[in-house]
Amino acid sequence: MKRLLAVIAVFYCLGIILANLSRVNFWLIFALGIILIAASCFSLRKKYIFPVLIFFLALLLGGLNLKKSYILPKCHISNFVSYKDNTVYSLSGFVDGAPETKNARASFVFRAQEAQVNQLKWRCCGKVLVKSDFPRELRYGDKLVVIGNLSRPAGFGDNRQTYRDYLARQGIYSLMHVKNSLQIIPQSGLAGSKLIGFSFWLRDRCEQVISRHLPDLPASILSAMVLGQRRGIPWLVNNAMVKSGTVHILVVSGFNVGIVAFIINLLLKITRVRRKLRIILAVTCLLIYCLVTGATNPVIRATVMGIMFLLAYIFKREPEMYNSLAGAALFILIINPRQLFDVGFQLSFASVLAIVYFYPKLRDFSRIENCRIKVLRFICDGLLVSLSAWIGTMGIIAYNFRIICPVTVLANIMIVPLATLITLCGFTLVLCGLFCPFLAGIFGTTIAMLITLLLNINAAVIRIPFAYFYL
Repeated sequence: MKRLLAVIAVFYCLGIILANLSRVNFWLIFALGIILIAASCFSLRKKYIFPVLIFFLALLLGGLNLKKSYILPKCHISNFVSYKDNTVYSLSGFVDGAPETKNARASFVFRAQEAQVNQLKWRCCGKVLVKSDFPRELRYGDKLVVIGNLSRPAGFGDNRQTYRDYLARQGIYSLMHVKNSLQIIPQSGLAGSKLIGFSFWLRDRCEQVISRHLPDLPASILSAMVLGQRRGIPWLVNNAMVKSGTVHILVVSGFNVGIVAFIINLLLKITRVRRKLRIILAVTCLLIYCLVTGATNPVIRATVMGIMFLLAYIFKREPEMYNSLAGAALFILIINPRQLFDVGFQLSFASVLAIVYFYPKLRDFSRIENCRIKVLRFICDGLLVSLSAWIGTMGIIAYNFRIICPVTVLANIMIVPLATLITLCGFTLVLCGLFCPFLAGIFGTTIAMLITLLLNINAAVIRIPFAYFYL
């Protein structure tokens, strides 16, 4: 079967959905999975029964993985916390992520390793989201002792997306509010992964280059487009992008990963590095870029697909889009099956799947290859790609955000090519800032002008009658 992996991914996702809707016991699903594995082994030679058993096994594994994700270790810190707990905990551990500072307040994910209440001390595990009422200079891997009250996240939000569910998908089940700087006690040494630490260090260096050569607003937008850092984008800009349906340009996606792969491959080709070594180095750089941008769903999806395409050239196999997309989805969902219910995950895969499926059909139907004017053919191609993505994501956006943006197709034709140019210039700016600082100023001025033009076009587009409307 040509698209076997894609079919397996569909059954795996269906298993996650069914397990989420049902209350079937974890061990019952586990027992059914064992029975199916045994049945599959006995039916290896049967042409039709074996694939059917494999598909049902994928379905059971999806449900089993989801049920397993709800089972936390006995030593998990959330097992010792009620909804509102006045007990003062002293947690030892390290900063597990990039701290964020906003409105003179800081927040960071803290991986607990040891807990203490009064004189009682025990080993523990799990993540805690620490929020402080003051700014604090921290970095990934810093060892700390944090003191405060622990609580469970509140379930506010609509029925589709609650704050508790949002944090749970990141493996966070507890919160700690710190009011005094004396409640955060630094310890000596660093913890965590050295590779992740290097990735955060590299991202900070890139952000410094961007902020050094651009004003605040263009710098925040370029940081989002190149590094996936959206914390500095004003609400008005983000809201205007949502209305035009172009907010996706503020998210690092497959296009950015493609640029990184292209630049690395080009540089290595110029230096006459052998093809296999070139691909291995490109894969390594893609993995580092994935970590630098925060390993979000679009980046992971694009990175996995990019790696599968590159490895296909090593093994001299023709890459298949549906299988590559399915492989990326399975990679994410095996690690965290609850990501299937994340809107970002759904939009990321739905848009690519829609382009892969609808674009060739729309292109054949419109017969734009008969157009002899290259510029017009290029514009029509962009229109069809934008229309395909809009068809695939319109329902998800309308259901979750209560907005429909008919102007999206038109807006993307004008804004996406401009965003492409900005992204290319952004990567060039970062590279120049790191290795040739005297050239960076030229690209900084150009990028600022292009971002200003992009914002003006977006503002003009959403003024068109019926450009968007709320449900």
